[in-house]
Formats: sequence, C-alpha cells, structure tokens
Amino acid sequence: MKKRILMAFDLGASSGRGILAAFDGRRVELREAARFPNSPSLLGGRAYWNLLWIMDNIKKGIASCGVKPESMGVDTWGVDFGLLDGSGGLLSMPRSYRDNAFDRKNMEEAIAALGGEHELFLETCLSNWEINPLFKLYYMKKHGEEALESAKTLLMLPNLIEYFLTGKKHSEYTICATTQLYNMKQKKWAVSLIDKIGISRDLFTEVDYAGKILGPLNQEAARETGCNTRVISVAGHDTASAALAAPSPSREFTFISSGTWSLISSCSPFLLEDENIIKQGISNEAGWDGSCRSTISISGLWILQECRRQWSESGSDYSYDELDGMAEKEKPLQSLIRPDDFVKIGNYPLKIREFCLETGQHTPEGTGQTVRCILESLALKYRKAFDLLRPHTRGTDAVYVVGGGARNRMLNQFTANALNTPVVTGTSEAAAAGNILVQLEALGELHGDGQRKEIIENSFESGVFLPRDRDMWDEAYGRFLGLYDKIP
Repeated sequence: MKKRILMAFDLGASSGRGILAAFDGRRVELREAARFPNSPSLLGGRAYWNLLWIMDNIKKGIASCGVKPESMGVDTWGVDFGLLDGSGGLLSMPRSYRDNAFDRKNMEEAIAALGGEHELFLETCLSNWEINPLFKLYYMKKHGEEALESAKTLLMLPNLIEYFLTGKKHSEYTICATTQLYNMKQKKWAVSLIDKIGISRDLFTEVDYAGKILGPLNQEAARETGCNTRVISVAGHDTASAALAAPSPSREFTFISSGTWSLISSCSPFLLEDENIIKQGISNEAGWDGSCRSTISISGLWILQECRRQWSESGSDYSYDELDGMAEKEKPLQSLIRPDDFVKIGNYPLKIREFCLETGQHTPEGTGQTVRCILESLALKYRKAFDLLRPHTRGTDAVYVVGGGARNRMLNQFTANALNTPVVTGTSEAAAAGNILVQLEALGELHGDGQRKEIIENSFESGVFLPRDRDMWDEAYGRFLGLYDKIP
C-alpha cells in the first residue's frame, strides 16, 4: 500500500516536537521534523506558557517538514488551560502549573471551602494535587482575576491549540480528567464543584473521546502552513498517548511514563473507588477509550533538567550522556532526596546539597554525585509508588518504561534494582507514537488492540533490564523512607 503520512505534535514542559510518521500497513516509522524549546516565562511574579510561541512553532513545523501530512494531532502535559472571551479571543497567556501561587496552602484552603477531601473524591475519584485546575480556578476566583471574570470558554491546552488551528471548541476526555473538575465515574463535568467555586458551568464544553476528526486547518493556519491537513483529536494528555505505545502484550499492565514528569500507572478497566487511596496519593486518570489508569505522579527528569540548566548558566554545558558518564563513576547510594520536594523552578544543585545537609547525609560533591543522587532517588520513589499500586492492580510482573527516560539506561537499571522487578523499555517517542495510533484508528487503518500491539511490535525496539544488588537497594530504600520522617 502507499504510505500514509501523518504528523504528531508532542508538547512537553521543556520542549515541543513535531514527529512525522509514515505507515505502510504493518509498521510506523517516526522521524523528528521539528523541535523547539518550551518553558514557562516569569512575568510579574507569575509563570505563563507562551502560547504564541507554541502556535508559531507548530505552524512552522508543518510548513517546513517537507511533505503535506494527511492528518495531525496534538498531545501535551496535563492540568494547564486557556481562557477565551465571548468572541473567541485569548484573554491571557495560560498560567503554568509551576506558578508559585498554586501551592499547598491554597489547595488546603480550597479543600476546606469545597467540602473536604471526602466530597472532592466522591465527585471526581481524583487525588488532590495543588497544581490541578480545580485549585487554580479557586485561587483565580478568590483573587478576582480579570481573565477568569471575563472568560466565556475554558479549554485545556491541547484543545486550545486545536481551536486555534480549526476554530472548533471541544474537550477531550483524557485531558479533561486532569482538571479534578470531571466526574470520572459518571463521565461528565462535576457541576457541583464548579458551582461551589463560583464560576459558570458554560465555561466547559462538551467532552468527547479521542479519535474525533475536527476538520481541516482553518484559513489562517492553512495559509501559513501551505496545506489543509486534517486535525484529529487524539488522547490529549501525553501520558494517555504514551500508554497506547507501551510494548505490553496485555491490556492490564504497569508502566512508567518517564520524562519531565514521571507517572507510574496501572492500566485497568476498573476505577479505584476506595477512599483510602486519597491518603496514598493514588489518582485515577483517563484512558483514550474511556478506560482508567490508577496513577501516582512524581517529579521526574525535570530535576536533572533544572540542574543541567543551572550548570549551563555557570559555563558547563554537559550533554545527558556526559552526565550519565560522570554519575557512573561515583559510589552508589551515597545521598538521597525526596523528588517531589523539587517541583518549582530553582537552583537545584544548591537545593540538593542543602537537603542532604539538613537530613544528615553525605553532601554531593561535584556533578557526577549530584546526578547519581537524582537518578537513584527517582528509582526509589518509583518503588514507593509501585508498592502502593501493587495491591490495587494486576499486571505487575514487569514494568514498562516509555517516554524520553526510556533512553536513560542508568535510570532503567536503577529502577529494576529498586523494584526488584524486570523493566522493559519501549519507544522514547511513546506519546507521539500513541498520538499517531489514534489518528490511524480514526482514519480506518487500525482496528482494535490486537492490530495496535502488532504495529507496536513491528515498529519499535524494546530492551530488558533485570534486577541486581537487591540487598543494597533494600537497605537504601529503608533510608529513603526515613527521609519522610526527618522533614515534614
């Protein structure tokens, strides 16, 4: 058959990529056609995403890729949104989840005002996280932010991008589920929470599942790109897209989407409704077809990215391979951190040293020890999350790692060691691959799980990491858990 050419835009919190895909009927070939940096900008003490920059780079990516893709789809990180006025104009740049205003104090105040943890869980089946739109909107309403007061429509980031490409307003299930304003059980917006915040129900558009063909690019986008490619709404939450590309032979499996954020998830048709999961930090997330994933979110390779940025600003511009090489030469498991203490922008090499000093540990000396500390701590955090998920899920005989972190052999080996479980790696472009698979299904080229698994197996290599040094990692895990007792 003639190859079908599609394009996926996979936007992360540190970079955006345009990935071209060629499908020949049995396998998909991916090629990076465009890449651009992406990070929040600080202005007046607030953190924003530069949507103009993002849109310009998406259109430039389409125009410069050398072919005219038949269709395209967009996936992004979760929890961030934009607000439109009555004429469809953007009221402000989308606020970033890394904005310091969206902190634990604001979340705790909102929980009390909205009826408590029990009520929130009954409405959404999601765990509380200070960066969720529920708490961001509570903050914006409390402080009378003009953008919210003037808004007529709220769109999550991938749907906002789709709107400016096609003129179609809609909300896709997987990205809407990250709002903590969506009732996962009833599959509808949690209107009682929306009412309690004091915002209009009309802000929220109809929710549909991935695979909807929105239509061709609008006149403006078609003129700037030189083509009229169709836009297909894929699984807008990048983790949901990544799950589609995991090399598991089963529908029920545990995987880590490893990138700026690390999300450890177990795919299952069952929604976790036991309220004890609130205390464990487990949340329900959405699968592309209406299914569920029990998930724990972890601050991931963002910590290493921030350290690398800091070292670069100091005149030492290391590649990730160089950083891994330096870490490999250092002694194992000398210093540990709590990864989720490292979410906001900051001087992380200094913060890591301060944390280790405060907790009575060896203070990392030099770049290699800092990198090793980060990667080993992430692996031990994965174990903590894995142990919490295990009683609730099936498919834990192996853990599948997808996303950019799948290329980090050191982290993959540390993860196998910490979990004492085989780690199987899939494609580093898992979100883009899942994005493309949904497009193929929407175009009638793919039918069902079986064919999807065949395409994944035909298209992407996988690696296996077996656990080692169990006693040493068990001892380190005990020390890691002790860090949660030393500092609240």
